[in-house]
Amino acid sequence: MAGSISQTDLCALVLGLLARREMYGVEIAAALAAQLRASEGAEAEGIELAEGSVYPALRRLERGGLLSARWVEIGEGAPRRRYYVLTPAGERQAARTVAHAPTPASAIARCQGARP
Repeated sequence: MAGSISQTDLCALVLGLLARREMYGVEIAAALAAQLRASEGAEAEGIELAEGSVYPALRRLERGGLLSARWVEIGEGAPRRRYYVLTPAGERQAARTVAHAPTPASAIARCQGARP
């Protein structure tokens, strides 16, 4: 049975990504999935990070005032992209959690019930 990353860990990982640069939803989901795969390799097998689980986390962070978002037109015939950036409050939260923020490896370990 596959495990899933907790919403707390997911939100912290998203804040860590956005502390680096502005990103759009699919890009965030892909970056998180790549980090999880790279951090634990075979041990990450069975860990699910559905793209659809990222969007509720983004909405929760936005409602909490930690993110702001804007729509960007990409080009004719292409869908718009919603870009997310940390607010000043989000920057402060990201800075506070740097020392305690989960790494993808520790998030996987917690998901599997092991100690990070």
